[in-house]
Amino acid sequence: MKIPPTLSTVLSNLFKKPATNMFPKTEPVPTPEGFRGKLVYDVDKCIGCKLCVTVCPAGVIEFVPEIKKVTFWLGRCVFCAQCVDVCPVNALEMSKEFLLATYDKYDDNLRWLKNEEIEEMIEAQKSKKVKKYRIIPDKCKGCTLCARNCPQNAITGAPGKVHKIDPNKCVGCGICASVCRFGAIEEYEE
Repeated sequence: MKIPPTLSTVLSNLFKKPATNMFPKTEPVPTPEGFRGKLVYDVDKCIGCKLCVTVCPAGVIEFVPEIKKVTFWLGRCVFCAQCVDVCPVNALEMSKEFLLATYDKYDDNLRWLKNEEIEEMIEAQKSKKVKKYRIIPDKCKGCTLCARNCPQNAITGAPGKVHKIDPNKCVGCGICASVCRFGAIEEYEE
């Protein structure tokens, strides 16, 4: 009589150690290189370009227009790291922290920029100078490259015509200046 293959597998596994780590009873397994743990956000580096909001598949990131920054609800994060990849100023990175389990989905450990912090930032920003960009009409060739790359849609103009930057929409990310081939965009403080 032949032993069924599943029975031989069950019998061989019966005497082996468990394949899973019995964490928290034991030390956790070291995280491998490239592990995508809790999202880390450097608020000071953020320029409010909203590229992370655009690419987030889970709706984790919310733009706060009063401070031109973003806030995160990590309880919804799928840890895909698309926001990290698209950030032009490296304000986001994935950490090796994986202990995020909680009974409260609104836990402070899962939230970046709480309401109190946003209020404090609004007050602090009132006296701060803001970096903006403007187009130098003599240098602009109307190539539309800056308008196509502006994440805020702050640049308008027809092909071949001098473009304009709406200072109310501009967040000072500098993407337009970095893609301009003619040096037609300059930085200024408002």
